[in-house]
Amino acid sequence: MFFGHERDKTREKIIEGATRKLLSTGEKIQVFQIEMKGGTPVPEHAHPNEQAGYVIQGKFEVNVGGEKGILEKGSYFRIPGNVPHSGFVHEDTILIDIYSPPR
Repeated sequence: MFFGHERDKTREKIIEGATRKLLSTGEKIQVFQIEMKGGTPVPEHAHPNEQAGYVIQGKFEVNVGGEKGILEKGSYFRIPGNVPHSGFVHEDTILIDIYSPPR
């Protein structure tokens, strides 16, 4: 399918305090909407997929390969494959997460 509406998708829990909804997937990309509750720690992890994203609302702190930053509404990010990353959600946050290749 080449188009759709987010209401057609179901959410899945990824960690305590965070859920994701698959919006689209293709041969080379995958797009999720992520919702995270304020106060949620995101444990350090890594994956072979390159990851990019855009913050729709909220505020969270990230640590990507030892480089720290605060992301807020309008911020974007890119994480190379196999680079350890973690974070802490300071307030309820919604973001778009993109993976290549799909997870």
